Amino acid sequence: MVSGLSLESVLLEYGASEVSAMEVYSDIFQLGDGFIQTEGEPGGLHKANPIILGSFGGHYDSDGKLVGDRRRRRILFEDTFEETLAEFRDANWAITNGLTYWGRANTADAQSKMCAMIFDLDGQDDGTLTAFLYNCRSDYPVYPEPNYIILSGHNVHLYYVLEEPADLYPNTKSLLKDMKYRLTDRMWNKYTSREWEHPQHQGINQGFRAIGGKTKDGGTVRAFAVNTHPFSLEELNDFLPPEQQVDLSKKWRETRYTLEQAKERFPEWYEKVIVNGERADGSWDAKEDLYNWWLRKIRAGATFSHRYFCLMALAIYAVKCGITDRERVKADMDSLVPFLDSVDTEHPFGNDHEVENALECLDLRYKKFPIKDLERISGIAIPKNKRNYRKQPQHMEYLNGLRKMRRDVLGENEYENSGRPKGSGEKCELIRSYAREHPDANHSDIAKALGVSRSTVIKWLRDWKCDTDGLPDGAWYENGHVHVDMTEPKAD
Repeated sequence: MVSGLSLESVLLEYGASEVSAMEVYSDIFQLGDGFIQTEGEPGGLHKANPIILGSFGGHYDSDGKLVGDRRRRRILFEDTFEETLAEFRDANWAITNGLTYWGRANTADAQSKMCAMIFDLDGQDDGTLTAFLYNCRSDYPVYPEPNYIILSGHNVHLYYVLEEPADLYPNTKSLLKDMKYRLTDRMWNKYTSREWEHPQHQGINQGFRAIGGKTKDGGTVRAFAVNTHPFSLEELNDFLPPEQQVDLSKKWRETRYTLEQAKERFPEWYEKVIVNGERADGSWDAKEDLYNWWLRKIRAGATFSHRYFCLMALAIYAVKCGITDRERVKADMDSLVPFLDSVDTEHPFGNDHEVENALECLDLRYKKFPIKDLERISGIAIPKNKRNYRKQPQHMEYLNGLRKMRRDVLGENEYENSGRPKGSGEKCELIRSYAREHPDANHSDIAKALGVSRSTVIKWLRDWKCDTDGLPDGAWYENGHVHVDMTEPKAD
């Protein structure tokens, strides 16, 4: 790893100038303009504030692990911003981001506005940083030039200040997350990062080391001003190819409808939730085998750039599996630290706040965290169960055998153009067989594939338990969700 001085030289060569923490945060949060709340300001004025989180005290044990520290969270008010920031300057670590929050918690449901979009770019030396800046300033820039570049130790943080803070409605959060993922993929390439094969896809709620605070190696996090032009969301979006751009016209769309409106706009949801009484939150149930499976996946596939996110995913899987014992999950994370240290011995994992920070995701709010996002942030492939984890030749042999059984035993012919088997009097078996083969298919998918009505599909799948070998023992698909048998085994 090259020194921070080498990175500093590149920045100065490109005309950057070092600035203070307060200069950066004043720009992001419009300090002095009454944008965020003062400490003594009454509530009810629709103002929110950034939050800083840090670790104080404790000591490092013989394994280089920080123990006995105390975590402290503070609201950053306009009139005491600098004072609070100074309080965290000597913390073991301190993190904040470009968002404001309602109240004292920096959780997803408390997000108010995004004032800056921030990216982490690992694997930096003077060559990669030069390439990044060159591509920002070329005649045909590949990605936007950040307003600030932060030297945080082993990597750099890229700050893009928004000219108009974005209200974080549910739709907006999803769109901004997608935009950030796609811009990350453009920024992380073989010219701009030595870790280009393992880009870090971070959500908008990700925390970053506070400017002026400590780096992982005990240095100081430093900021450099690069570009004075603030960005609109439209400008950032324009750096993506047309097929990857997000539909910003939807960012302010209201998401609440009357039941009559929902019935008309979302007929499948209406039938599922209102008519059939099924769950609508998108969450799923699983037993602890899935959690243990992820523990094994970490030991087998964690990489340097994704070590923290693998632990974050472990906390999320714990929530999905109904494991709420913080001490248990922490112990499992701690047991992984020696392995995570071995991934890159020059930069051990266990001497910082990663475990405690990852435990922040042990929260029911993360129960609906999508599998595709777990895959992206962890860098570990999570295969979809469309073939029940059979190899393609095995799966095709299985399907051919199933068709032969339908023809020879049930007297059914191959599907016609409509998809309905001739003379089928065994719709129940046909529908359930298709559901076994396609566990990700919903009622509409099955109805379309087989040429039957959706009500018929619902009829034969209601209360039916489909055993699936792609799931842990004792788990099954039912009504589009994974379920498990949670009864205690009988003693021998």
